[in-house]
Amino acid sequence: MSRHQSKFIPLPKKANHRKDSDAPQDRKPGPKSEPSPALAHYRPFETFEATFLGHPEGTLGFLRPKGFQKGAGLDLLVDWRDAHNAIHGDKVMAEVAGESHDGRLRGRVVKILSRGENPIPARLQKQVWGLQAVPLEPRLQQIVSVAPTDLAEDGDLVSVKLDSNPELAQLKGVVLARLGRLTDLKIENKLTAALYNLRTTFPDAVMNEMAPFPTQIPEEWLKGREDLRKRLTVTVDPPTAKDFDDAISLEVLPKEEGGGWILGVHIADVSHYVTEDGPLDTEAHLRGTSVYFPDECIPMLPERLSGELCSLREGVDRLTLTAWMTIAEDLEVFETHFTESVIRSRRRLSYDQVKTACLDLDKRTRSELGEDVCESLDQCLVLSRKLTAARLKRGAMNLDTKETEFIFDDQGLPVDARPYAHHDAHKMIEEFMLLANEAVARFFTRKKLPTIYRVHDEPDPLKLEIFKTIASAFGLMKPMDLPTPEVLNALLDKIRGGPLEVMLNTMLLRSLKRAAYSADNIGHSGLALQYYLHFTSPIRRYPDLVVHRLLRKVLRNVPLPAGLHGHLSIVAKQCSDTEQTATEAERENDRWKTCLIMKSKIGRRFDGRIQGFSVKVAFVRLESPFLEVGVPLGALGGNFEVDQYRTKASGMGGQVVLSLGDKVKVEITGVDEDLRRVSAWVVEAQAQDAKGKVQQFVPSLAAPATLREADFVQERPPRTIGKREEKPRSGRPPRAVREAERPGGRPARPGERTRLPKGSVRGSGKKK
Repeated sequence: MSRHQSKFIPLPKKANHRKDSDAPQDRKPGPKSEPSPALAHYRPFETFEATFLGHPEGTLGFLRPKGFQKGAGLDLLVDWRDAHNAIHGDKVMAEVAGESHDGRLRGRVVKILSRGENPIPARLQKQVWGLQAVPLEPRLQQIVSVAPTDLAEDGDLVSVKLDSNPELAQLKGVVLARLGRLTDLKIENKLTAALYNLRTTFPDAVMNEMAPFPTQIPEEWLKGREDLRKRLTVTVDPPTAKDFDDAISLEVLPKEEGGGWILGVHIADVSHYVTEDGPLDTEAHLRGTSVYFPDECIPMLPERLSGELCSLREGVDRLTLTAWMTIAEDLEVFETHFTESVIRSRRRLSYDQVKTACLDLDKRTRSELGEDVCESLDQCLVLSRKLTAARLKRGAMNLDTKETEFIFDDQGLPVDARPYAHHDAHKMIEEFMLLANEAVARFFTRKKLPTIYRVHDEPDPLKLEIFKTIASAFGLMKPMDLPTPEVLNALLDKIRGGPLEVMLNTMLLRSLKRAAYSADNIGHSGLALQYYLHFTSPIRRYPDLVVHRLLRKVLRNVPLPAGLHGHLSIVAKQCSDTEQTATEAERENDRWKTCLIMKSKIGRRFDGRIQGFSVKVAFVRLESPFLEVGVPLGALGGNFEVDQYRTKASGMGGQVVLSLGDKVKVEITGVDEDLRRVSAWVVEAQAQDAKGKVQQFVPSLAAPATLREADFVQERPPRTIGKREEKPRSGRPPRAVREAERPGGRPARPGERTRLPKGSVRGSGKKK
């Protein structure tokens, strides 16, 4: 059965209630985005529940209506006068108060319902009157008065529980634990976890549930399972990976039988160990996902499961769920079936090993891996390349965003950053996992069984039109081109490996909507798939674990409970929220490590390219180290202003235009670890004039790297002892000085106007 051909979105919104649709409904992009339907029923001065969000650099705030996530475009602007003493994280009752000058809805806090329940990280300070805590969250700008404690000392980083009474004139709190000092190794990981309230320790009940698990698999656990221990299976993961939850095997069918392949994707059977609604399951549900920092992982499951019993280690028997897919030479998957199995991985491989052996054809590496392993990998690469070509042909997006890989020294400190290498060995595993995920999703959909899908709604047409405007400015799209997957993939192929690749891939990714989990299947537009879910990573994602549990029940003919669809909808929503929190925490930790790398490089100059604009800042991606820094537009001089699409900044009366992708040389001016920002100014840039001609731009104005109070106050001359202090003369300057200030230094002719100091206003000369 061939997969569904789609322009962007394979199914309508309600896939389980309507017939399949081959094409999405066309929507014409307009000049302005339509008002949000979620806020359309909020009439002026009608109250609703929301969360108050502070602003890190001002007295403004935002209101996020209850039930909505970040990035949904539903946040209401709140002036400080309308906040009514609400602080970041408060649950409030609010109302719509009107619109701002740019058409954005403004809100007003009516009543504070409750204070945030989660502890906050803060720096403890000892004062004459007692202890106070300064929150590390930049959006929480209030000082907290804390009770005396023996847990921490002055200058320590602590976890503080705020008083729940929102009517207190002074914020109060209690120190719960000491986190460490700013000089501690990997302290940024602890602080990031505290900022985002990530669960870092497992309750005793969880550890007690794992205690009876045997180290080796008992024979009774193997009854009814398909024995694949003699089949050639391998795992391919990053060299630093500690858990291996997926293995692959491939059998090439003989040509005389029609050819093709039998692909086996073997996934660790975590559901065998995690009992439904038990302490392990409850804790995994609360976490939702593992969180990966560059040098540390906060796992969803304890180490004994994620790194030992459920990890598909080399030469060790492990329980798995296997997806078998029989693929014809034309890449049609004409047969799929699933089994509970047991495997023994032959080799634990890294991506670079596969590249060296099968792409670079290194004889020594091939000899070390074994000829049978290398031949199997060669066939896997052949199949994966064909699958990639077919995926792009059906309209999947070929995004290749560059990720940053941090380099650490022997002590564990970040010292450098580079683009993460991504080659055919990575793509091979990705294609096989996509195929397995699609096969499981198709199985559930055709049997009309409830499960959790991974869905991706169709892109916003307005954002795609903005991206088209950017691409057209670089000559990559024609005015008549439509931003279809075929056109966009052709564009991405043109820029692959070039200076615009990172920037345009990121811009296109931001034009797409965020993928999420849902109990209703609406398809995955980014992959152009009608059926898709997450099945291949149950060690680190809770939705995968739920899918495993449901699949095992179906294979064992166990009836599914009533009302399961509604329960899965709630689980999917919570998993989407925890995934978003984990993503934000990972990005925050990356910014923290960026500060650690760059704080020793203040005053040094680096080459880079402009990757984006905000209203007041240009963001520059450095070539080496591969990091992003911010350049205040005020440091450029010339009153630079950003256009409405944030694709370029114009200054000097429109004579200098800085656009996305322009090459710049910047000098690092400061590192703010409190806000996790690296600041720089532009030393020189490749810009354009008003007619689009390339020119070299050297800013004439730049702010100092470190501002001092003395920079704003005129210094007094030093006093002299024993001598009379000389006072500045008053009255009319001497004639020689007046003549020197005239043009050419000559005396003024009769009727000639003399030059006045800059800023002076010449009067009419008439006497009253």
